[in-house]
Amino acid sequence: MRTEHLDFITFCVGSLSDALHKSASQVYGALRSSGVLNDYIVPCYDVLHTFSKDYLVEELTEVLKERGALA
Repeated sequence: MRTEHLDFITFCVGSLSDALHKSASQVYGALRSSGVLNDYIVPCYDVLHTFSKDYLVEELTEVLKERGALA
């Protein structure tokens, strides 16, 4: 995994953590266990990192809901 991927993942986890009022470890666990981290964020990094923080939070929240990782 490249450094920019790690930086982006950290940004996504922190942004989701703030928006969802959950700890960073809870958010990271949800992203990892649902496959969103390795099956969506990392492979789509080139496109996703160009979007705004608000869009990313909305998009990742929806993907987590679709995968049953969020109620």
